[in-house]
Amino acid sequence: MSEQNNVNIFVQIEQEIKNTLNGDNQKTALDLLAYLKDSGFKTEGGFPPHFTYKGNWSCVFVYFKDENHPSGHWFVCCLPGEIDVSVCSDFSIDESVKEFAQANVKICDSCYGECFALGGKRRTIFGKEYDGVCCNIFHFHAPNSNELEKVKKLMDLQKYIINDTQCTK
Repeated sequence: MSEQNNVNIFVQIEQEIKNTLNGDNQKTALDLLAYLKDSGFKTEGGFPPHFTYKGNWSCVFVYFKDENHPSGHWFVCCLPGEIDVSVCSDFSIDESVKEFAQANVKICDSCYGECFALGGKRRTIFGKEYDGVCCNIFHFHAPNSNELEKVKKLMDLQKYIINDTQCTK
């Protein structure tokens, strides 16, 4: 996909968010979208839009409006696959980010995706063991601006792991 095509898709997603979400939900969702674009993530669009970093699947960004959420709702699922979020201790993660991450570990409920038939995996996340973790390790529901900064820090960790050959061996 061309760079211009990727830019056009980001513009389309931005417009969809503006049409779907209101208030602080819209503001923080647009902030995350801008972060993804400025940080080198790519998307092919679709719904929900999926984002990759250097060809590695990174996150899915879901936003919707329904009878239970008339002002809209959004969430982001990130750090999928085999990335070990406990490695690369030379990347500085504040304790509050680790605690936030641990509080948002998604236990698989066989919803869909890669772990549908498997029911999740046993994983260690910042030193704490979890059983049945979803293929999308974290689910962050409508994070406020402070929480969104923590989500971005975790996405930065993912980028660091992908970029650092010492972490991927």
